[in-house]
Amino acid sequence: MKSKYVLFFVLMVLGGGVTAQQILPFPPTPSASKPGLTMETSTYKKRPEAKRLPSDAPNILIILMDDIGPGTASTYGGEINAPTLSRIADLGLSYNRFHSTAMCSPTRASLLTGRNHTGVGNGQIAALANDFDGFSGVIPKSAATMAEVLKAYGYNTAAFGKWHNTPEDQITNKGPFDFWPTGYGFEEFYGFLAGEASQYEPTLVHNTTYVTEEREEGYHLSEDLANKTIKWLQEQKTYAPEKPFFVYWAPGAAHGPHQVPQEWADKYKGKFDDGWDVYRERVFNRQKKLGWIPQNTKLTPRDETMASWASIPESEKPFQRRLMEVWAGFAEHADYHAGRVIDQIEAMGELDNTLIFYIWGDNGSSSEGLHGTISEQLAQNAIPTKISEHIEALNALGGLDVLGTNKTDNMFHAGWAWAGSTPYKGTKLVGGYFGGTRQPMAVSWPKTIKHDKTPRPQFHHVIDVVPTVYELLGITEPEVVNGFEQVDMDGVSMVYSFNDATVKGTHKTQFFDIMASRGIYSDGWMASTMGLRKPWVGGIPKGAKTWNPMNDTWELYNLDEDWSQSTDLSKQYPEKLEEMKMLFISESTKYKNLPVGGGLWATAIFHPEDAPASALTEWTFDAPLTRMPESAAPKLGKMSSLVTMELDVPKEANGVLYALAGFSGGVTCFVMDGYLHYEFNLFEIERTKIKSESKLPEGKATIVVESKLVDRIGGAMDVTLKVNGKAVAQKRVPRAMSLHFTSNATFDIGTDLDSPVALEYFDQAPFSYNGVIGKTIIKYTDVKK
Repeated sequence: MKSKYVLFFVLMVLGGGVTAQQILPFPPTPSASKPGLTMETSTYKKRPEAKRLPSDAPNILIILMDDIGPGTASTYGGEINAPTLSRIADLGLSYNRFHSTAMCSPTRASLLTGRNHTGVGNGQIAALANDFDGFSGVIPKSAATMAEVLKAYGYNTAAFGKWHNTPEDQITNKGPFDFWPTGYGFEEFYGFLAGEASQYEPTLVHNTTYVTEEREEGYHLSEDLANKTIKWLQEQKTYAPEKPFFVYWAPGAAHGPHQVPQEWADKYKGKFDDGWDVYRERVFNRQKKLGWIPQNTKLTPRDETMASWASIPESEKPFQRRLMEVWAGFAEHADYHAGRVIDQIEAMGELDNTLIFYIWGDNGSSSEGLHGTISEQLAQNAIPTKISEHIEALNALGGLDVLGTNKTDNMFHAGWAWAGSTPYKGTKLVGGYFGGTRQPMAVSWPKTIKHDKTPRPQFHHVIDVVPTVYELLGITEPEVVNGFEQVDMDGVSMVYSFNDATVKGTHKTQFFDIMASRGIYSDGWMASTMGLRKPWVGGIPKGAKTWNPMNDTWELYNLDEDWSQSTDLSKQYPEKLEEMKMLFISESTKYKNLPVGGGLWATAIFHPEDAPASALTEWTFDAPLTRMPESAAPKLGKMSSLVTMELDVPKEANGVLYALAGFSGGVTCFVMDGYLHYEFNLFEIERTKIKSESKLPEGKATIVVESKLVDRIGGAMDVTLKVNGKAVAQKRVPRAMSLHFTSNATFDIGTDLDSPVALEYFDQAPFSYNGVIGKTIIKYTDVKK
């Protein structure tokens, strides 16, 4: 084209008499007022795009709540108000035998791809991934997400909230970004990449950029996610009204930490005063009355290792009650903001043609709070504590009213998680028993799906959502996506059940396995084993070092007659049990779920040294750096290390030199009134504080923080502070951490941008250093430990 224009002007200059019509690829339209090269825009038409969808293709909204059990929502007999879930159920259908994997990352990978969790490398959460094929933490490109496919068919796609499917070592702002939401087909992402986040001070990402904007007073993450979604929907309607949208809305609620404004928690004051045992009885009776569970269902008993409400000392019961009140308010608050998103869709006139899947939990309620806690990462780090320690620390912060605020990372007693599993015996992380794996789901599409209040009892799983969407849209399962040949879909469509509550189910076989708590479903039968650990017990399980999965005790249930897995038939039908166990091995082989227990490898139980982390053992920072994800940062509270910093110390020196993680747990080195301070915050329960005897000298100075493990990861650590080569303070940290302080906080040099690690500068946060920080060098001094 350029050569034609050049030739035209050259010939014109030379007087060759060549006309524009002879050179240009289009005929210009003459104009009387403006002779020469003018064109009418109306003569040009945009090249038509190929239509790959029917003109009335529905919008799609998936709402995925986090860590919420089947016995909680008021919609289905629970005592947590869930008006938005009820709204969707009243518009469409509900499924009472719908299942997850019992864990966050695995469920999300399965939901988005339509494949089994280990088959797409997500047999464990990203923070504890390892090198076994089924537990790598990477969704392969050969298992395209629904977002990738729908985008190719003409949808606008967006995800808001929790992601938790990106490798831990790839979440810095330098990527690579192939396994971020935008690399998996989402044109817009706003949320957090980790497994959890502070609801008040979250580390957030917009597409591939970390969010740095300041937040208004009263900020809460669930509200923010709804606001951003509403804005995106409004813009999508403006810019591309001809396109349908796919929105994946996954708040951090009600995963730990349980944080919500006090007025929401106060709505539940006194409602749980009689404890978790009585709660289960009330909910069980209500579930039967509603017809949510069969009339012959039995209420499963409390496990012998779980405390009864009667066994809780009276002095501790106010603490335990308030923990549940906060969680209940947190869950209702998230459901309310999900409702705001749906209100926006309705205001746009799109609700009638929007297919909504509302899944009440990516797994069951979490029992990781053990006996009730103000800092929930204690359990993942296998640190034993007493309730008296939690209450003492809480009282120092302000008492019960502090629960749910930014000064605690509280989680309720495991007994409340068990209550939330009514009528089942499992909780989150229990793959072999319902309660961990069975979640209610409501589906609506007013234009097409006729409302029916009769629950759909067909056995289904999160892997069935993608095939359902593809059938409704007339999409053939793709063989190649973005150049990658695709593995087969594992799920089956649920469309056949939309118009018939009594039709026989088509999902015949499903295996479950989360950290060796495993089960196998086959055409009405279920074989289950708890495996090595019960998540509500905590610590290192007895016999862990000699555990052999071949010796685990299995149970057998006829689900057609026993809805809640209450009656073990293994002694009655031993041959059937052996058949089911062999089927489990067959499915595990097929879907890369070997070795059994592979998801336990990098946990605090076996090899915390192999947990995902940066491959570096030495870092050089030429200038202060902020917002480095903890997963990619030096493991200062875990490994023996040496931190060396070059400072310019002003006369009135104050501020943070470096800080890792946050108020719920972390390490910090700071200067206050000229004195050098160090604090090891062991999840709020135990704070080891060190202070120099004299002030830092003005001018140039080199400070060194030397940390030495005494014997092992997670054990004691000796910390020495040095200024200009001279030791100025030393102290032993009684207990270090073994995995991580948080899932979503960061490492900062020169400031503390997360929730402040130390109470001393909490009200002055981010308490930036008022001098100059030069080079900072951090290195591990004993990588073998």
